[in-house]
Amino acid sequence: MTRAMKITFMVAAIGGFVVGAVYGFYSANELSAAMESVASISAPSVISNFARQQFEHADGVHARQAVLLEISTLEELERAAHDSATEGQLGFAYTRLAMIEEGAGQADAERQALDQARGWLNHSHPRQERTDEQMKSALKRWDSAADRL
Repeated sequence: MTRAMKITFMVAAIGGFVVGAVYGFYSANELSAAMESVASISAPSVISNFARQQFEHADGVHARQAVLLEISTLEELERAAHDSATEGQLGFAYTRLAMIEEGAGQADAERQALDQARGWLNHSHPRQERTDEQMKSALKRWDSAADRL
């Protein structure tokens, strides 16, 4: 190999290494940000699915515990980052809690949960005022859609 070929080869190798390192660094940052958003979406999704399953199949005590876990998790996420999707999920979670309380004959607790649900749903969709029955009906439709998936 001639000296010119060696120099050309070394410059190309160093240039390729530098370009690859810079591109790799920026790609890794983008992937890291995407994975963080996936993690913040998947945790509440798993807990919400668990609460829905407990609501449909478990006794009132276990269903209440699962929904309260969902509510506390979603409220923590809401405090960390305000998001209208989380507000809507909180509205559904409180509606589910109200339905559990209704089944247990706890009218005061049902009323408090429905008021909380209405508040969260009004945060996510401020122009729509909902009745108690509309919120319960929307939750049933949401759950039946989730069951089909």
